[in-house]
Amino acid sequence: TCALPILDFHKISFWKNETRMSFEKEVAQCNDGLKDLRKMFYRIPIDYLEGNHEQRLFRHIIEKAPDLAFRNRIDDVLSFKHRRIRYISNIAQICNGKSAYRLGKLYVLHGHEKKVSFGAINLSRLFYSKCKCNVIAGHHHRSDYALFRKLNNKHEGAWSVGTLGKLAEPFQPINDWNHGFAYVDHDPITGAFEVHNKIIIEGRAVD
Repeated sequence: TCALPILDFHKISFWKNETRMSFEKEVAQCNDGLKDLRKMFYRIPIDYLEGNHEQRLFRHIIEKAPDLAFRNRIDDVLSFKHRRIRYISNIAQICNGKSAYRLGKLYVLHGHEKKVSFGAINLSRLFYSKCKCNVIAGHHHRSDYALFRKLNNKHEGAWSVGTLGKLAEPFQPINDWNHGFAYVDHDPITGAFEVHNKIIIEGRAVD
């Protein structure tokens, strides 16, 4: 499962104060990466969670070519169906009365689905207070976790994951972001899970 954006779509973003690669080159590089990913994990199901960066494409189409908005343009651009990659929008699922994506008893968000300030201090605690369940999210570019014991003596937690991108952007050049990633082991029968939330410091992944 990929819950962090692999495309920026900067050229069709409203952030226009920085020059980066063209839309075509960014898409080509992403397609090369997805092709390699499918070769490496040929028989493994791959799920891709929609984030705010993927929504940039949809907003761009709404503004420039609204008659095409009914199509799944992200699949046209990245050929998810051809590569047997399942594209999942938590927002669409929740608005249709379905559950958000989960791995066992852990709900997985990109992080943009629920508004939480980028300047928030206790990110994971805030996510838990808003979601009220085991939850992990990226989006805010900071590693964090919080654990809670309920009255039934059961524990639940929330995790925030660092970024693999730049640690400073024009919209927030001064911040507390850190490099990091996470992976989850889970039991599909019992729902039990274990989160490995890694921080990258000087090129090394640490707990």
